[in-house]
Amino acid sequence: MPTFQGNTIQDAIEKGLAQLKLPQDRVNVKVISEGKKGFFGLGKKPAIVHLEEKNVTVTNIKPAASAAPVQAQSRAKAAKSTAAKPAGKTPKKKAVAKKGPAKKAAASKKKPVPQKEQPKKPTRDDQIAISTATLHLTDITARIGTPTTVTVDRVDKTHVTYHLQTDKEGLLIGKHGKTINALQYLTQVYFNHNAHSKILVTLNVGRYRERREATLTRLADKAAREVIATGQPVFLDPMPSFERKQIHAHLADNQHVKTHSEGVDPHRYVIVTSKMTGF
Repeated sequence: MPTFQGNTIQDAIEKGLAQLKLPQDRVNVKVISEGKKGFFGLGKKPAIVHLEEKNVTVTNIKPAASAAPVQAQSRAKAAKSTAAKPAGKTPKKKAVAKKGPAKKAAASKKKPVPQKEQPKKPTRDDQIAISTATLHLTDITARIGTPTTVTVDRVDKTHVTYHLQTDKEGLLIGKHGKTINALQYLTQVYFNHNAHSKILVTLNVGRYRERREATLTRLADKAAREVIATGQPVFLDPMPSFERKQIHAHLADNQHVKTHSEGVDPHRYVIVTSKMTGF
């Protein structure tokens, strides 16, 4: 049985028809798998269909008997009837009723063209997005070898925190937090596309975020002291946007230094400069 794959069922059918070089009304379609979108490509499964050409029954039609003898007889009868009629008389033509107005009336009554129904846009729902993201996070962490229990803490209408509990915290966090930050970024993008409200997402493993915030605070204070002492700018290592915001917020009220970011993500970094020197 020939099977064909695609991102969607219709995509798989179209690929199969192209290979078989048949129109869709000439095949029987059997859906083997509807496929799965996955979470940004993770856990994605293709749609699979089976296409089979329909059996076409051909009926043999006997050729019609020759019409030559019949036509000859008809011409002979016509000749006799013409000879029997008296000369000089022309057969009267039957009056044909004009159908102009009727045709115009019929033409004016055109059948309405049915309009295709526009597909309804999917309704965005915050609670559905929160629940779906929980399932995806559970699935992804299991696939990367860090089975996790995920609990949700909705701080307010604009902020949701996912607490990930696992026996392999170090592996899930990754070096310098790269793994957990990547998962948080993917989850944030998912919410941006599927949630009704604008929601900020945080992923926390154990108390990693609290420890990281304390580290960033110490780093910002150290950079500020160095700038005040030397008058030279201090360039911090690249970090994600939400961590850069913590640096900016912590030093915003400092009377001696100011901060700004430069570069392009994921290599964007914070620069701490002196307000006195004008760097």
